[in-house]
Amino acid sequence: MLTLSVDGTLSDWSTAIIGNSTDTVATAAAVILQEVGPDGTAAHTSQTCRSSDGASNSATCSTINKYGGTSSPLVPGGSQATDVTFTNLGAADASSFVLTPGTCASSPSTGTPTPNNLCTTDLTVAISCSGGSTYAAGSAWTDLVRGAGPAGTIPTLTHAAGLAAGASATCRFTVALPSGASVLDQGVTVSQPLTWTLDK
Repeated sequence: MLTLSVDGTLSDWSTAIIGNSTDTVATAAAVILQEVGPDGTAAHTSQTCRSSDGASNSATCSTINKYGGTSSPLVPGGSQATDVTFTNLGAADASSFVLTPGTCASSPSTGTPTPNNLCTTDLTVAISCSGGSTYAAGSAWTDLVRGAGPAGTIPTLTHAAGLAAGASATCRFTVALPSGASVLDQGVTVSQPLTWTLDK
């Protein structure tokens, strides 16, 4: 009877089990930039681009035109304004919001008579941004702003307060020709890449 009793007890020790019910891992919060604005067509159709469209959270947006496009060419004294809204879709707050201008190109650059380079003469670009999903001139930021001047001289602009998770900002771009614009400004197209960066 003793032998049978011991054998029966030992048989219960042949399996040991621990179940781990709490095995977790988390990913860091990121900043994700969304841009909504009109394209360059006459209809100014709204377009949306996101940094997350690129695998490394970096994407090129070719559908939004901040300078208004070429469907309604400027005449002397004419101007056009374009509003573009940016939103931080990420779960992390951004510590800064930066605009970096690329090289301005004026085309054609040759001809008879020689056309003006509108990156440096006559054509002006003004930039002003405010918090929120619509532009508010009365509460425009003082650091991400640029008065009317040549496109070729736009500096890098930084909003040091950044953009909190879920927050939006709207920037207004105004391009204009002076009323006394030279006839050598006619038939010229200006293009310039602009890069926007949210830094965590």
